[in-house]
Amino acid sequence: MKLWPLILPFCGLLLGCGTVDVRDTLLGPVVTRFEDPEYAPRFAALAQTQAPALQIGFVERQEGGTLLLERRDGAFEYWLTPEGGQIILQNGMLHGTRGFGEGLLASELSEPLAHIRGLQGGYSDRFHTYLDGNDRAVARTYRCLFTRGETSDTALRSGAVRTVQMREDCRSLDQEFTNIYWVTPGARRIVQSRQWAGPYIGALSTRVVE
Repeated sequence: MKLWPLILPFCGLLLGCGTVDVRDTLLGPVVTRFEDPEYAPRFAALAQTQAPALQIGFVERQEGGTLLLERRDGAFEYWLTPEGGQIILQNGMLHGTRGFGEGLLASELSEPLAHIRGLQGGYSDRFHTYLDGNDRAVARTYRCLFTRGETSDTALRSGAVRTVQMREDCRSLDQEFTNIYWVTPGARRIVQSRQWAGPYIGALSTRVVE
C-alpha cells in the first residue's frame, strides 16, 4: 500500500501541502502546497466541526499531512485520515496504526510512558505487535534507554512553548530505533515527537496543531 495517495489528499485542509523544511529533519516534511482533495464522509464531518488536528510526517518517505481527532478513550486518541486510516496515540506516544499495510497493531507502553512523563532517564522494556505481509501478528520485545536532553522552546501555531527533549534508544536482537519526544515540563504533555512505527512505515513525526 502506497502512503502518498493516502496522506496527500488531506494536506491542504488545515496546514496545506508542500516540501520538507530541511532545518528540522527530526520532524520530517512540513507541508505548504494547497491541494483540492475529495474527503471521505467521516473526515469531512470532522472538518466541519473543527476537530482538533495533528500534523504528521513519514520521515523516510518525505510525505506528510494533517489528521483529525475522531475520538478519545481515556488515555487513547484516535486520529483519522481522509480514507479511514488511523494513528492511535496513548498520552502522545504511538500505540498503533490502522490502514497503512504492515503496521503496528499495538504497543505496551506503561514503562516507557513513566520515563517520558516523569522526564526521567533509565532503562525499560517496550512490547510491540506488528502485522506482517501475511496478515499474521508478530510480537517484538525491545530494551530501551531513556535520556533527558535540553530544555528549549518548541514552535507551535499558537506560539512557542517550553519543552524538555527526551530520547529513547531501543533495540532487540535484530532491530533498533530511536524515538524523540518534546515534552512540556508542567503538564508533561508530548507536543512534538519522532517515533518509530515499524519496519514498513519507518519513522513517524507528530506535532500538535493549536
